[in-house]
Amino acid sequence: MHRCDLSGDINSYLNKIKTKDPSTYKTTSDGWAAAQKDGATAAEVEFYTDSTDHCKSVETNGSQIGGATYKLVVNFAFQFKDQASAENGYKSDSIFGFSAASLKTSQVPVVEGKDTGLGPNSIVLTIAISNQSFYVAVWQNKQFMVILVLLNVDTTAAKKAALAENSRIR
Repeated sequence: MHRCDLSGDINSYLNKIKTKDPSTYKTTSDGWAAAQKDGATAAEVEFYTDSTDHCKSVETNGSQIGGATYKLVVNFAFQFKDQASAENGYKSDSIFGFSAASLKTSQVPVVEGKDTGLGPNSIVLTIAISNQSFYVAVWQNKQFMVILVLLNVDTTAAKKAALAENSRIR
């Protein structure tokens, strides 16, 4: 997998997409501002795809990444001012349209809590639609909240990636 040049801290990411993808910039900038009001103090954004050409596609059309037929990893890791703010973010807030509540009401079976391997405040949704597969994990660990989306990646590999990321939270 190739790490896309878009990857980095949230402000760097926003600067990179501001002129290339104004629609995604606006949505993401508004989402980041809302997360900050709820106690988020920092965020990292990571994109990985199976080719540099696909990275370029993500750079110019971020709002369409859900339609990707190639391997794609989208990861947002938010640091909050404290654990209580992160827990509240997980339990009651929606960041960039992702929340435990929205995944629960998606009409797709989910795995929650300790059964995910990601801790008590976690939820994972996996689904295959036509020629695409989706693995979506949202969890809170300490003062961090993570949104991890893997498209067209084997479920076992996706879960392994989520567990590896969670183990790095300190």
